[in-house]
Amino acid sequence: MIGTKCPGQDMRYWTADDACEVNCPNCGEEIEFFKTDIRLRCPKCKTKVANPRFNLGCAEWCAYAEQCLGPGAKGLKAQSLKKSMEEYLKIKTGNDSAEEERLNKLIEKAESICQAQKIEMLPVLAALISISLRKQGIINDEQEFLDALNDDNSWPPTAVKDTQKIIKNILNEELKDREDQLVAELLRVYQTDI
Repeated sequence: MIGTKCPGQDMRYWTADDACEVNCPNCGEEIEFFKTDIRLRCPKCKTKVANPRFNLGCAEWCAYAEQCLGPGAKGLKAQSLKKSMEEYLKIKTGNDSAEEERLNKLIEKAESICQAQKIEMLPVLAALISISLRKQGIINDEQEFLDALNDDNSWPPTAVKDTQKIIKNILNEELKDREDQLVAELLRVYQTDI
């Protein structure tokens, strides 16, 4: 049997626009991305850097995307997963539209910073929302939020693991990565605004 490959993954169909070079936001080292690279570690400082031109097109709607791309597909469904977070948030905040609006503004701010600094958005948003909801007494603990999203929406296991790591680091006040620092700073801003 002859093996076939999805045209979106077959390099024979790629053009020069399907690769790009980006400077690491942490140290400035040049990193080469192909369109299928979701994120790579900087070869010099080991910072995780998101591909600013990540585009798989069909992977956003194809039912076989994760099977096609394997474990490297982490975060492929970021937009639909973000939507599921927003729906969960709406349920948990109930009729408190002011609180929902405040959290949505926080999410928008986090998204814009993640995009500007090339930080993976999904675990940052999940950690931010879960810690915020627990501090307000809306949920009992951060794991409750992750369990709900994981059970209902089949979150990529690596996204859950990354989110748990960020939450653990913040709760232990060990800001090891840029993601931890960003979430901690946004939580400080959010709490002073309460």
